[in-house]
Order: sequence, then structure tokens, then C-alpha cells
Amino acid sequence: MENTLCGAISKLQKCCSSRNFFSADRISQLPDDILVIILSHLTLKEAVRTDILSRRWRKLWTFTTGSLDFDGSGGLWLIKVCEDDEFLEPERADYVSWVNQILRSHQGATINTFKLHFDLDLSYRSDVDSWIKFAIQKRVQRLEVNLERVFVTSKNCYLFPSQYLDNSKLSGLVSLNLNFVDVTEEVVEYFLSNCPFLEVLRITSSPSLLSAKVIATSQRLKCLEILHCHHMKYLEISALNLTSLTFSGEMDATLCFKSVPNLASLSLGGFYCGYIYENFHRLSISFSQIDKLRLDLSTEMFVNFREFPELKNVKELVLIVVVRSDQHTLLSCTSLLKACPLLYRFSIRFKWLREPEAREAEKRKGPLLKSLKEVELLHFRGSTTDVEIATFLFSNAPSLEKIGVETRNPYWVGTPREAWAEENVTAKECARQLVAQLSPGAKLQVL
Repeated sequence: MENTLCGAISKLQKCCSSRNFFSADRISQLPDDILVIILSHLTLKEAVRTDILSRRWRKLWTFTTGSLDFDGSGGLWLIKVCEDDEFLEPERADYVSWVNQILRSHQGATINTFKLHFDLDLSYRSDVDSWIKFAIQKRVQRLEVNLERVFVTSKNCYLFPSQYLDNSKLSGLVSLNLNFVDVTEEVVEYFLSNCPFLEVLRITSSPSLLSAKVIATSQRLKCLEILHCHHMKYLEISALNLTSLTFSGEMDATLCFKSVPNLASLSLGGFYCGYIYENFHRLSISFSQIDKLRLDLSTEMFVNFREFPELKNVKELVLIVVVRSDQHTLLSCTSLLKACPLLYRFSIRFKWLREPEAREAEKRKGPLLKSLKEVELLHFRGSTTDVEIATFLFSNAPSLEKIGVETRNPYWVGTPREAWAEENVTAKECARQLVAQLSPGAKLQVL
């Protein structure tokens, strides 16, 4: 049954793109409920497009129970590039009209996924309220509301409509992702207490979230992300099945780990990361259980990589660091690598504040990284600073098998701007010259 369904979906996707419907017309002979299941596996745009195939398909998409994904991020990017907010209001009106038109037509009893992504200010509060009410009434399983602002001219933030919370219709919620949506501690606790199947909770840029007690009584919560909630002072976590935590906050924030026995992936950012980096002993968690550690130190202008306590179980390490100029060496970060005896994969992203300047390269002896097999260098510029890091790693990792060098700006990858970015020919050529330093069997990929 599953293979038959996948085949039908594949044929229908080709049909929607080519409009060559008659070659797959046997699909039309299936019962309505089967066709609706097939349509529910398509994207929103693909499902709506089937409306023109024939009279048989007309309005069938309105009964879908799959994903209603209203992603307007492409238009936002173009507005951001133009740096002119006069284009924003017409785009907002078009976006709101699009969402309202689809929701008025939808007749399905439930929906699996509901996503909103556009810059909408408080003048559209009633529209967003009605959309969230719609999703809750449809017993949504995955809810994502991203109201990111292109031009931050106001600190006012859309407040999540707590009056629509209904535990009888939210009991099946699996994932909640709120970005630039203001929530209170009470709303967060409501979701945790009344959504027994909640596995993923992400909250970004919520100015009213001052503190939170994440007590996952359902035992289902696996992933928690709290980002850029700049007024948050206290976060308490007790979640037995939590495996991944991402937190980016202010220096004076406090993380209290009551019970997280299965936490394996920890990502820290913001000024809090800089503070904890200097005061690891203040983090109330045993690092012996962490096997993936990500430190975003991009807010720190002067990072002093010193000796660290042993991180004996860390197998994957990700660093994001600022390069002030090419007079700034990052070889001191090797002390962090030394603290990870089982390190298998290391990724470092360089954030350049100015164009690199030439200087004489430093050489530093370091620990033998016996377990290191994969290395990733992101936003590689071919300067003295990043070449020093590459040379050190190649010289001290005898078991290295795979090296990825990304010369593009990582913040552009996957966005429309990627196609416009000029190719960094110099950086690519420098990266390819690193092959001579590699041990036999190691593979280098340059992008």
C-alpha cells in the first residue's frame, strides 16, 4: 500500500509540473478519500495546482489534511535587499489575502502542519489571531508562526492569543515553533502541561518571556530551543527525555538543570555563551553526558581560549568565532580540542569583521587528535588565520578522512542571495592547495 501511494504521489507531482495529465489519468479513478490522502502528501502549492487538471479534481485539495505552509520568506528577502519599506505594505496585503483565501476554501477536518512566515505588524493582529484559531480548531499537530521583522522600527511584538487555547484540540500537538511572537510563562506552561505528545518547543524573540519552568510531565519533550529572549532571567528544566537544548540569551540569565539525564546535544549562544565559556563550572550540568557541543561566540570580540576541564564524551564540536582582523590568531582554540579526547567531528565557522590582512603564519604544537575524522571550515577566506587552523588540524589528526571547506557566506547559503554572491576564486584556490598537506586517504571537498 505504501509503495503504491508513493508511486501515485510521484506521478501526480510530475503531472502538476508538466500538466501532462492524461498519461496518469488512471489516478482519477480512485475513490475521493484515497485522492485526498494523496493530495495531503503534496505541498500546498502542488495540491492547489491540481484544481486545473480536470473537473474530477476540482476543489478536492480543500479536503487535504496535510501541510498548509504559507512561506513568504522569498518576498521578504527581496524587500530586505532593496532596503525600501515602501514595498513591504503591498506585499503584506497580498500575503494576508492569500492566506485568507486558502483558509476560507479549506474543508478538511484536521491538518497536520500549519506554517506562517511573513513580516506582519500589529495592524494585522486580528488576521493572525483568526489563523491561529483556525489551526487549533483543526487539531494541528505542528504549528509554526514566524513573524520576523525586516525593518525593526517598533519593539511591539504580536502577543500569542491565549484565549484560543483549548486542551481538547491541542492534545495532539507534536511541535510548536514561535518566532517574533510574544508569549508569557503561563502560555509556555500551558503547552507543556496540556500537550502530552509535544516533542519540539522553539521560542525565538519573545520580549515578555522573563522566566520559564520547563517541566515535561508527558516525558515526550525531546528538543527545546529558547533564542534571543533578551529579558529572560531564569530557565529551569526537568525533562527526562530531552536530548537537545539550544539557548541564546543574556549574560545574567540562569539555567537550572533539575533533571536532564538524556541530554546529549547542547548549543549555547549570545552573551550568555561568552559568560559560560569563561565560567563552565557555573553550568549545573555534567558535561560527561554531552556528545555534541555547539558554542556560538560571535558576540565576543576577544575570546581567550584557555585550558578546559575534560569533555570526555564530546564527539562533535561546533565553534562560531569572530575574526577581528588577520592579526588575530585562533590557534588558542586548540585547547578546547584537547579537552575532547573522543572528538570525531569538528566544525568552525569564521565571522569576519573586516577584510583579512597579510601576516606571517604562526605554528603551534598541539595534542594528537587521534579520533578526529571529519573537519568542516565554514566561510573560509584563504587568509592566514583560517589557513593556520587548517594546517594545525591536518598536522595533528592522523585519522582524518573527510574535509569540507565552504567559501560562501553561510548566512547566504539556501537563500536567494546565494545565486547573486560572487564566487570567491582566491579562497577556493587556496583551499585546493591544502590537499598537499593531507594524509593519504583523506578527501577534500571545496564549495
